[in-house]
Amino acid sequence: MTPLTTPQDAQDGATRPRGSRIGARLSRRKKLFRRRRFMARTVANLDRSPAVVALDGPFQHDHVYTRGIRLHVAVAGLPEDPLILLIHGSFGGWFDYRDVIAPLAKAGFHVAAVDMRGYGMSDKPPNGYDLRHAAGDINGIIAALGHDRALLVGNDTGGSVAWTTATVYPERVEGVLSVGALHPVDFRRAVRRQPLLFLPDLGRLGLFRLPIPVLKLLRSVVIRASRREVAQNTGPAYQRSGSFAETARLRRKAMSIDHAFTPMIRNNRLLTGTLPAKLQKDTTPAPVWLLKQHTHRWDHLIPYARARSTGTLRVISIPGTKNLPHLENPEEFAAQVAQFGNQLRR
Repeated sequence: MTPLTTPQDAQDGATRPRGSRIGARLSRRKKLFRRRRFMARTVANLDRSPAVVALDGPFQHDHVYTRGIRLHVAVAGLPEDPLILLIHGSFGGWFDYRDVIAPLAKAGFHVAAVDMRGYGMSDKPPNGYDLRHAAGDINGIIAALGHDRALLVGNDTGGSVAWTTATVYPERVEGVLSVGALHPVDFRRAVRRQPLLFLPDLGRLGLFRLPIPVLKLLRSVVIRASRREVAQNTGPAYQRSGSFAETARLRRKAMSIDHAFTPMIRNNRLLTGTLPAKLQKDTTPAPVWLLKQHTHRWDHLIPYARARSTGTLRVISIPGTKNLPHLENPEEFAAQVAQFGNQLRR
């Protein structure tokens, strides 16, 4: 700790006026206070930097340019191999797929886990947070990575975006593996017809329909909603693990990144997002794998998925997991994605 007096003070004390000595002490205290405040601001700025989600691992961080913005991807595998694009949900980021990137690359795929517009290490423009822009971004990422087509894998709103991309840009989509998600137009219709089956979803949808200034005042509520989303969609064993705490910590850090909070709010609205009338009835000719839980709710939802897909639709599940299998059991999840990808190769 910086002393309030120095040897020079003691030597000059007899000759320096008392008021001058007090002024010198106050000046030193003021300098010390400013230094500490500067250090606190520096730490706070680092905590709000996109670098907080720049994790090390068996992948490479890169950026691609599309539609006038720069989007971050964590990539692995050979560029000449078929592309698998991993799309996160509203509360997550590329890091939700950190444990499945390497196994998929080892299985012979070019793998990219993307930070959507407004998230993580991607650009955060003031607009473009709707389904058409999201699908356009995915279309642009596929081309920027040097591919004509890709297998899209998405959970939560990432699944909504994957479905939308497959209908708006069918020429770009080799297949869709949707984790607990429907096309957003279908999900909105399903909720309206059987609202009692979707009470937790209605709570979330209602929260994120509040005006953005109000939600900024309710930041702590939104952070708790992020943690609750992981808890509701994983089993007790995962919730007792260190991985659960790490996921919750990463999501909290991602939401603290400068200018990322508002895009996260807008992304939540994509779950039941709207499209122009001429696009609402478009179907996808690409094969679709729908990864779901065994619940009565899904008995109601599957017919919507079948009607949306004019290609083959396969309904699968991973035992012991809920709606976040890439977190609960990344090895088995990667194996299922690789199996789908290998089928598409034939």
